[in-house]
Amino acid sequence: MIEPELAALEGALWVSGPDFDYGTDGAGYYEDHHDQIVTGRFEVEDVHGVTLEVASLGYRVVYLNGHRVSDDVLAGEWTRFDKLVYCDRYDVSDLVVPGENTFEAELGNGWYNPSPLTLFGKYNLRERLAEVGTPQALVAVVDGAGNAIARSDSSWTWREGQLTFNNVYLGERRDLGFLGTARGGVVTRPNTRSLAPAVVEHCHRSGVVEPRDVRELDGGLLVDMGEMIAGFAELTFSAHAGQRVTVTYAEVVDGEGRPSYSSNLAGMVGLDTPRGRCPGGPGAPALALEQDVIVAREGENAFSNEFCWHSFRYAFVEGLKRGDLLGFSARYAHTDLAPAGDLVTDNPLYQELVDAACRTKLNNVHGLWEDCARERLGYGGDMVALFSSNAFLFDVRGLLDKTLADFRRDQTERGGLPETAPFVGIGSNGPAYGEGTLLWQLAYPYLAVRADQWYGRRDLLEREWPGLRRFADYLLSFDPEELSRHCLGDHGSVESSGFGGTPDKELCGWCAILWALGCVAEVAVRLGEDADDLTDATEALTQEIVSRFRNEDGSFGEGTQTSYAFAAALGLGDACDLTARLASLIREHDYVISCGIFGTMLAFDQLNRYGHDDVVEGWLLREGDPSFRDMLASGSGALAEEFHAFLSSYDHAMFSSYVQWLWQGLGGIRVADDAMAAGHLVIRPYLSRETDSVACSYETPRGQASVSWERRGGSVSLTVTLPAGTRAELCLTGDVTVLPAADAPVTRTYLVEG
Repeated sequence: MIEPELAALEGALWVSGPDFDYGTDGAGYYEDHHDQIVTGRFEVEDVHGVTLEVASLGYRVVYLNGHRVSDDVLAGEWTRFDKLVYCDRYDVSDLVVPGENTFEAELGNGWYNPSPLTLFGKYNLRERLAEVGTPQALVAVVDGAGNAIARSDSSWTWREGQLTFNNVYLGERRDLGFLGTARGGVVTRPNTRSLAPAVVEHCHRSGVVEPRDVRELDGGLLVDMGEMIAGFAELTFSAHAGQRVTVTYAEVVDGEGRPSYSSNLAGMVGLDTPRGRCPGGPGAPALALEQDVIVAREGENAFSNEFCWHSFRYAFVEGLKRGDLLGFSARYAHTDLAPAGDLVTDNPLYQELVDAACRTKLNNVHGLWEDCARERLGYGGDMVALFSSNAFLFDVRGLLDKTLADFRRDQTERGGLPETAPFVGIGSNGPAYGEGTLLWQLAYPYLAVRADQWYGRRDLLEREWPGLRRFADYLLSFDPEELSRHCLGDHGSVESSGFGGTPDKELCGWCAILWALGCVAEVAVRLGEDADDLTDATEALTQEIVSRFRNEDGSFGEGTQTSYAFAAALGLGDACDLTARLASLIREHDYVISCGIFGTMLAFDQLNRYGHDDVVEGWLLREGDPSFRDMLASGSGALAEEFHAFLSSYDHAMFSSYVQWLWQGLGGIRVADDAMAAGHLVIRPYLSRETDSVACSYETPRGQASVSWERRGGSVSLTVTLPAGTRAELCLTGDVTVLPAADAPVTRTYLVEG
């Protein structure tokens, strides 16, 4: 099926060079194989309004008459390629010329042609993904009237490019002295795939970061960028023809100042873990390093990444003397998400937390919400824990659209959902193959609710309703006692490491079922669908959980912070009382929030709802171990995966949910639970004594909402701006003022004691 707006691609053929041969075990993947460049020629009379429509299986860089068509990078979004391929349209009227024109697409492996590397010693993407193969392109040239001038077909040719290796995890090998060899006609394949316009913003390079320091180290040069980069390296150097230069990337250095690679080894391959050394499979490198290899030409050389981004603060350059390295810089590369909010405060740690969250989140968005460089996978659990913090910072409508569809496309026949979307074979403690652990499956209905609440995307709810209903029926088909065991619990607690021993794991399993059913029921209500059976099921399940887990003293389960956060958020008792108990427990724990990623997000939300913002503040500004101060002490500007590192990434947004509290607490802007397109807000700023001024804004679909306050002597001047069509409750010093929706933006100023 081709969407009507892509009708010009009807009849175009997928084109590539011949299929790569990696041998029966795939080990040949790691050998040299030049990438492929496909070329087509076409004639144009009227250049006005000419566009290109391009789809690819794998990554691509597109040229017209020798000029790069767009500054996007990593183009060619990862999906279930057998079910849908996204297409891009480029206006090229300023690049075409009357008469003959030449189109070229350099094809990278991307996620369509992965290595056989066994991630975590067991997940071989060449075996687990639904479809893999040689990268291909599908192209149409369209005139100003929407008619196809030319399409990719058997008249196209292909040649070899300079890249002899490219992989999303392991990096690139480039022979700068290779001039390319024309190989003849392309291999063609008819299009039988569904095509649709891309919904996620392109990835782009941004900023130029110069190194803080370059020093000689045994065997090479250590480049310190001074901050954590997720993006591309750019270097120039002098060398002789055939000279080999290697650049290996690290997030941190060890105690002796040498690069340490354990945090960003792809899939942990080569790492010594408590279970032994993690294997990579036939032909794999001993260590799955992020590494680029450059074979130089005579004289001055220039290299930049194209089909692989790296996560690094440090780069170790081998094969060059100090004087031969003429320049080394880096550029961030990530999905070009539009900013949605801003928060400025005179407290330097709060400002550092805002900046670190923004940086780390962008470092891990390349067409989908990823976790970190060593995995680069879209885990549902992280999406649940981080949605609100992501949405306050960035416009994520496109990501929501694609992510919901990604989950549905990988929904199992009986209705279960994958742990990651797209699915890669990982299913940690899931009920069956293709079905993830419960709090990761939760992402599908949870994000659907948020799509309408924050953005008014009823169209997404309608599109996904059949899949959501199937998911609810899937959950209801189990005995909850059996299903609840398929849960990893509240992952990431400071009191545990890895996936073992998470707080109140059994209670979390039951709550995950309740939470997921409740989200589907809310979608049904928003759509006006019959939800009586879901309402009955959630009420019965709530009673069963209370019966099983409520203790005589009013606590739940093991009495952990996680248990209180879940119980309060999911209505297992009086939320105000449960949240007060949670606040007391955190104070007793010296203001350490010991929940994992889910409980932490819920705790931030509940503590703000019921007036315990001082407890959150105590945690965020805490000194000592564990603390965010410690996490940020290296100065890299990025967050780490965990407070107590356990084979952890140092460029991971897992605990950035505090952004949600910064906007809801310090800024006082909350999207109400019953909102549609953020048309109902609750304004309740926490007038902290740790800062004297806050300016907070959030760009809703209706316009910008903002709250700013400044302490002047014994009072606070507060200004609130609401966009047109937005109603709000303003909560100050215990009083609630209803601000009705108006036809135009409204600004009000208040003077508050404090």
